[in-house]
Amino acid sequence: MPVAASSSGAFEPVSIEGSASRRRLLTKESLVLATLLSLLVIAVVLQAIPHPTATVIARDVSLHAYFPGDMSGWHGEDRPLAETEATKGAVEKILRYDEAFLRRYRKAGQEFSVYVAFWKAGKMSSREIAAHTPDVCWPANGWQRTASDTHFQRKLFGATLAEAQYREFDLSGHREHLVYWHIVNGYSVTYNADGLPGPFSMLADLKKYGLHQKGEQYFIRISSPTDLDTLWHDDGFQEILELIAPLGPGLQINRGSDPSQAEK
Repeated sequence: MPVAASSSGAFEPVSIEGSASRRRLLTKESLVLATLLSLLVIAVVLQAIPHPTATVIARDVSLHAYFPGDMSGWHGEDRPLAETEATKGAVEKILRYDEAFLRRYRKAGQEFSVYVAFWKAGKMSSREIAAHTPDVCWPANGWQRTASDTHFQRKLFGATLAEAQYREFDLSGHREHLVYWHIVNGYSVTYNADGLPGPFSMLADLKKYGLHQKGEQYFIRISSPTDLDTLWHDDGFQEILELIAPLGPGLQINRGSDPSQAEK
């Protein structure tokens, strides 16, 4: 064991293990400091990146009042978000929305349902909400997904709507066609092919939103046993779409004619 002179002139042993521990501690502290400085630099850079936002319609009424009860021959009926108060409480605890409603419209043997949930800025990240899309929740309740289109686009009064997620689900022979948009700061967003956040989605969101990860958000879903193309040009259905579009101005990506998008 190495020795070193003490203050009294005598020689005392020096611990190699103690010196190595101190070096490891200093190295660890240096790594922590370097990591913190790197994160600070990244945060500053991200804050300087311009992030897309759109002026979302300022609603002065609740969602229940914003959407009509009856329209163009359709009769609307509000439906519970869950079958029981207990399950409703569980849903509210998980999703933590500020406002949500579900309304079913019926006319002459046809029906469709509109579900809209709203989160104020600062409430939830887009990844948290995207983890509870129909791709997750419907199969968890026994539905089987039978069709999917991640590039579903249709027109509304000459404006081409942003791509939506289209799904078909089946439960014991009952089929539902549905389309949904997830709107963040006025723009429709999606993640991987299933609409779910992938393993690197956090990095992509950091680049897109910077440190402001919890923007104002809507989740909008329209579902029906009837094929949606059959309903699309119905006056009442168009009225609902006309009310949905201002909730996310970024939904209307192309006003006027667009020869690349066939009218459907």
